[in-house]
Amino acid sequence: MRLNKGGLIASVLYVIHFSLFGCLSHFADLKASVLLAEIAVVPAGMILGPVWSALGLHDPPFDAGSWMNSYLFYFPVSLLVSYMVGWLLHGSWTLLVRVVGPSLDRLDNRLIRRFHRD
Repeated sequence: MRLNKGGLIASVLYVIHFSLFGCLSHFADLKASVLLAEIAVVPAGMILGPVWSALGLHDPPFDAGSWMNSYLFYFPVSLLVSYMVGWLLHGSWTLLVRVVGPSLDRLDNRLIRRFHRD
């Protein structure tokens, strides 16, 4: 199975993002630490927040001390979300190039012929 290049790039960018904000959250005071830790797992929050709201839950459905309320749960979910976003962007770009590319090539040829005459 080949992995998507766009998904891998997005995953690497997320790992860098997570590492930066995760490290910064350990060296900050309490309020800043909570904010930086939440920023580190933004992709999971963007997906799980609406899911829990759709289920009628205001908070995550597990205890605050649970392993599911830690980086062990949110990091893989965020990594998967970032891979899927990268896969979607790469696929959209590839589709756009295949659909619009030939017409741009014809336009380039017309412009080259026009300027070559002058």
